Amino acid sequence: MFSLSQVNDENLLQTICFFDDLIKLIFPDSGAQVGRKRTISLSEAAAICLIKANYGVVQLKQLHRLLTDRFSDEFKLPCYKNFVTTMNISTPALLVLIQIVLSTRNKNAGIIKLTDLTPIPVCKNIRISSHKVMKRLATRYKTTTGYFYGLKLHVVTDEHGNLLKLMFTTGNVDDRKALDKFLDILQDSLIIADAGYISKMLSQKARKRMNLLLTCSRNTMKKLITPFHLFLLNKRINVEHLFSLLKDRFGLIISLPRSELGYLAHYIRVLFAYLFMPNIS
Repeated sequence: MFSLSQVNDENLLQTICFFDDLIKLIFPDSGAQVGRKRTISLSEAAAICLIKANYGVVQLKQLHRLLTDRFSDEFKLPCYKNFVTTMNISTPALLVLIQIVLSTRNKNAGIIKLTDLTPIPVCKNIRISSHKVMKRLATRYKTTTGYFYGLKLHVVTDEHGNLLKLMFTTGNVDDRKALDKFLDILQDSLIIADAGYISKMLSQKARKRMNLLLTCSRNTMKKLITPFHLFLLNKRINVEHLFSLLKDRFGLIISLPRSELGYLAHYIRVLFAYLFMPNIS
């Protein structure tokens, strides 16, 4: 229901109309605005997010240049500074659309759920001491691949790796705390996770809502496993594919924004493009 194929020059108008109808349905008062009218509407900002993903553009400056060169007749673009401001302040509406998509997916999801996290560094390690933009939110933490400075993206997906729930935390938050929050919502599910989520308390909490938490074993643990359990645990590779797609194809990791809002708006735009363009690869 909430999905589009690749957006291009031919179907751009249909894409804008789709979002215009959807936004009017969700935000009936979106047309009433105090102050100067924006040159880019919410529906146009949503379509621009898909254009950004379709053309593989990461920087907003490159996106502004692309729109000026190829889509000057379709959009009445402001100057670059106002363009960035408009795109950033449009992200709360995009976040609402993301929540609606995830809510719809959760209603149709099966019993099997996968949970995992991925680090989102906000800068290279060599620049940690001089990085100031995200110093209030970002923290340094060590993962299996080494140290990073930034945030974590925690997700719950179905068995095929389709995103169902998400949560951003600072880098030093224990993985199990995010799962603890997810367990307040999940019900009647078989939750598959890696060894980092092993917790007797979480297993007990999962059972209270008719959930079953299945985790990998640590190397120091002596635990028998059935072929069926191994089959289920191997499904965790679908979550890794999701993270790879978000980072490599949609450019989730970035160090260019010059404000906290810029970073968070970028993450929302990436997730929005991923959810509304599931056929892109």
